[in-house]
Amino acid sequence: MVDIEQLNPRNEAALRAWWEVGRAATAYRPGKPWPAWELSRLALPADNPERGTTLIGAIDGREMIGAGLLTRPLQDNLHAANAYAYVQPTRQREGIGTALLAELEVVAAGDGRTTLQSEVYLPPGTDGGPAAFAAARGFAVANREALKELTLSHYVARRDDLAASAPVPSGYRIVTFDTVCPDEHLASYCRLLGMLLAEVPLGELDLTDSGWDEARVRAAERRLVDIGRHMLTALAIAPDGAVAGVSDVRINDADQTAGEVGITLVDPAHRGHRLGTALKLATHDLALANYPQLVSVDTANADVNVHMNAVNDALGYRTIETVLELQKKL
Repeated sequence: MVDIEQLNPRNEAALRAWWEVGRAATAYRPGKPWPAWELSRLALPADNPERGTTLIGAIDGREMIGAGLLTRPLQDNLHAANAYAYVQPTRQREGIGTALLAELEVVAAGDGRTTLQSEVYLPPGTDGGPAAFAAARGFAVANREALKELTLSHYVARRDDLAASAPVPSGYRIVTFDTVCPDEHLASYCRLLGMLLAEVPLGELDLTDSGWDEARVRAAERRLVDIGRHMLTALAIAPDGAVAGVSDVRINDADQTAGEVGITLVDPAHRGHRLGTALKLATHDLALANYPQLVSVDTANADVNVHMNAVNDALGYRTIETVLELQKKL
């Protein structure tokens, strides 16, 4: 008999067993798809003003053989939640993943969430597998993205030519920082963050615009500092002093060899100046300067985001997986 139980993330032994299941279940994927233990040990028990988290485990006797994760936004999109299920490779096809998802749906519905979202990762150009599992449980594909990886040695080899072709436009300047936005740019930075969901291609995902104020940004920054997650950020400052664009690369103290792009966004009023390329160059340069041991950076872009895909291709990113963003109405 397999029991499905909610876990206390502050119970380190239970958290480690949960983490080990997720690591084993994702080991077949390229790159580093599962966070380092030290990051999970710090991040999952920590208070998060942006996101509520529930961990569940499938336990057979004294062994954890399945791990479930439910996250839900706490500031906006209060109708939505994200669910993920992982099963030990030797125990797959026994209904454990189905049982985990069913329990996550109960938790989400109990919290008033009406839209459940998830993701599956496939080799480029393939279908089936996890996607078929999700479809059989009522999930539909709402958006399609490419997960891309940049080897930093490839970036360094082409960096100077790319910088020469995309200089910072006249009148603009680039400001960089580690995680904590300078006070003088904070209000304008908040305005730009509030545009993100309206500007990023979301396909059929049931998400609405978010609102950011200075208190919300500062609370999110404090959490990142507390868990050792660095958001190396570049802002494009327009001639009138407004924040015209933003991009970041995120790196954890627990694993300084791998990073990921968080967001890249240029205000529509300032597009057409190649600010996206200039911002990405600034963040990748900052990452290399601060973390010389950095080996790779990942990013994900919707297939329809032609401009950003072109920028990333020019930097040297190459597709390693297809990401299907899934959605189900509860």
